[in-house]
Amino acid sequence: MKWFKLSGISLLIIGLSMGVLAQDPLSQAYDFFQQKDYQKAYEICKGIVDKDPNYTAAVALLSRIYFAMGDLDNAKVYIDKAIELDRANNEYREVRTQMVAFISKLTEASQLSNNADYEGAKKVWLDVIAQNPNFTDAYYQLALVYVRLNDLSNAALYLRKAISMKPDEEKYGKALKNLVQQYLREGENLRQRRNAQGALEKYQEALKLDPNEFLGYYLSAVVNYDEKKYEEALQFIAKALEINPQHTKSYLLKGQILEKLNRNDEALAAYENSVKVEPDYEVGWDRIGVLYYNQKNYAKALEAYQKVISVNPKNMRAYEKIGQIYIDMNDYPNALTYLKKVTENPDEAKNPRTWLRLAQVLNNLGECQQAKEATETALKLKPNDALTLIELGIAERCLGNKVAARQAFQLAGRDPQYKRYAEEYLKTVQ
Repeated sequence: MKWFKLSGISLLIIGLSMGVLAQDPLSQAYDFFQQKDYQKAYEICKGIVDKDPNYTAAVALLSRIYFAMGDLDNAKVYIDKAIELDRANNEYREVRTQMVAFISKLTEASQLSNNADYEGAKKVWLDVIAQNPNFTDAYYQLALVYVRLNDLSNAALYLRKAISMKPDEEKYGKALKNLVQQYLREGENLRQRRNAQGALEKYQEALKLDPNEFLGYYLSAVVNYDEKKYEEALQFIAKALEINPQHTKSYLLKGQILEKLNRNDEALAAYENSVKVEPDYEVGWDRIGVLYYNQKNYAKALEAYQKVISVNPKNMRAYEKIGQIYIDMNDYPNALTYLKKVTENPDEAKNPRTWLRLAQVLNNLGECQQAKEATETALKLKPNDALTLIELGIAERCLGNKVAARQAFQLAGRDPQYKRYAEEYLKTVQ
């Protein structure tokens, strides 16, 4: 910025001729300007101009201060005013000429970016920063160029610089947020391709940019969970929830991690927190139902699955689970109601397990012919299933078909897992 020195000559001459260089506020402002303490220079010089808007030397110095601080708009306004006040002063015109040349560089850099010549734009923006390190927008524009060049590390570096210079500038913060999201998207793409290490590196880059981006911690927890690194996953999810305690999926993941660590009471608490945040969170209620069922707390399990159905009446799995709970409670009429609901659904009617449960209920209710029909449907879907053959034998025995019953129990006994069970039933029809 050589023009700063040229245009300072007149100011020095004025100060020396007055013989009060040390006391003159304008000279003090110039001294601070030379020391690159632009804020103090601005405060003194702006006060002078406010008191005397036609003080030409002060107006000219204020223009240079604005330029040094990166405020080109005000720099142009005040240099034009200085020229208007002193049309014979060639130094001011030279300043204006050099300022226009600098602005033309900005235009050139923008045009290069618009024409997708990002390497060229990068070179020009770096030159702009070298000429005026306080021109904040240059760092921002250069960061955008680096994004286009897919050099996210440098993009982040220059964005942080811009934000540190003008922390209240909304567009800088928004650009940083976009950059963080880009890192997260890249991490997700790597995770989908099963590149866990690459994904984690991207998430860490995102967190370096914004340590309060809870998704960086959440997604890191997801990767560690998938990799069976449950303790590490738990640390990440704890941090995610510390930042955003209203993120339902984080509570769900926390519960899943704790289940893997056999900390089921804590897992249940995590799932219950998920439905506190989102009362109609279907998956959360489902997991609550599973854990209460495993604890044989059938009342609580029923309550959870009833909530699932109220949220999603088409969730056939919940109907089936309720049916199973009623079976375990020996409440076969209610079990029948819910299991029939499932078998009447075309998609779920292809599940042999559901037909087996229905057969168990019908056998217990003495509806032997219907139980036999249910087992026959199940065996078409899963031939030679031992448990289904046992239910078929029970139904045939109930109908008085002892030969068919023996045959069913004998076939079931071929499965080593259920051999003793089948043999016990076989004794009943010898």
